[in-house]
Amino acid sequence: MWDDFTVKAAVLGSPIAHSLSPALHRAGYAALGLDWTYDRFELTADQLPAFMAGLDDQWRGLSLTMPLKVACLEVADAVTPLAQRAGAGNTLVRTPEGWLADNTDIPGLVAALLPSWHGWTRAAILGAGATARSAVLALERLGVDQVSIYARRAEQADDLICWAATAAPGLKLTAFDLGTWTAGDEPVIISTLPAGAIDGDGLVPRQGLLFDAVYAGWPTPLARAASASGLEVVGGIELLLAQAALQFELFTGQAPHELAMRAAAAAALSPKIVLVGFMGAGKTTVGQLLAERLGMAFIDADQAVVAREGRDIPAIFAADGEAGFRAAEAATIADLLTGFPAVIALGGGALTTRSVVEGLRGHLVLLLDVPLETALARVGDDAGRPMLARADLAELFADRQRAYRAAATAVIAADQTPEEVVATAVRVVRGR
Repeated sequence: MWDDFTVKAAVLGSPIAHSLSPALHRAGYAALGLDWTYDRFELTADQLPAFMAGLDDQWRGLSLTMPLKVACLEVADAVTPLAQRAGAGNTLVRTPEGWLADNTDIPGLVAALLPSWHGWTRAAILGAGATARSAVLALERLGVDQVSIYARRAEQADDLICWAATAAPGLKLTAFDLGTWTAGDEPVIISTLPAGAIDGDGLVPRQGLLFDAVYAGWPTPLARAASASGLEVVGGIELLLAQAALQFELFTGQAPHELAMRAAAAAALSPKIVLVGFMGAGKTTVGQLLAERLGMAFIDADQAVVAREGRDIPAIFAADGEAGFRAAEAATIADLLTGFPAVIALGGGALTTRSVVEGLRGHLVLLLDVPLETALARVGDDAGRPMLARADLAELFADRQRAYRAAATAVIAADQTPEEVVATAVRVVRGR
């Protein structure tokens, strides 16, 4: 059925730039020799129906993240009992009868916890949002019958308890204030909270298991504190991999090469070295030399956009305008930042896109800083740079300098020789 054309899949949500799903699924396709594509699309819940209506027969599967986990049930032709029970899905897979909504978060969490599970019947959940619902149903599958909900907002905890009364009637849920969680004695702790929400201060020596849903910036302060207290710690990457493997099999009908997906996850989570600055700052020249010094790959984001689109930048501007170019640029950069370790040079206007700025968090961003006069003298009359035609170039430069400085980890004076700039950059990288 799928032999006549390239099969498509994607992850949808907002924000989506940080998603590792493209890296995981593409690695799985490559390992099995599948000619499939997997992209990412920034969508809100109200945009989902129109997006689904525009999909042709090439589309096989969709991964859904926030804020689409409830909305996906409404656009599906059928819903699995598990997704119906959870009131949320994270997967849409095309079947002969239409789009089926499913939930791989719940069995994914079970799979992540099972290797460390010791038959416990009591557990604590930190947080009471959408992920906490998946945790409730996963704990039920593992044989837990008593769950303590630690939440900042009492009304949110009450909503979770009311939902569980129908979705998991065999479980007894009790609500407590989040600030008291370290005083609890539950042997299992499931944190569904975002990074930085808690740090584990106050944990006393104890035995058991802690799961931290955060997968970036590992180990988190919470994970370090839990490990120091004697708890076994499982990271969110295990859930991410397990739910992705289940999705992969639903989409393709084949078991994934899990080691390939795990390697792709490790590479995607590694911080990248990103060079920013105005045109003429020397990002390409410096980037190539820096990559050589560090033994890393070098990627010019503008060249990556051209390769992705099959058109040069002036042609993209002429056909799609600056907005079309920025959308293609943002999608390309999102892939680069969740790809393999590299030195990446961004185009001068990349930071005008919010998702690009957000995607740079956690990476080493080096601003190559030059005066406007120096930048223009280096560029000259380059027909390949559409932005040179703007009448407000000085104002544009000032605006972008502010954006560069806000995002930069370090600022390097770039009105020196490339070798001098690289020497400074190496010291910054190694001293991080």
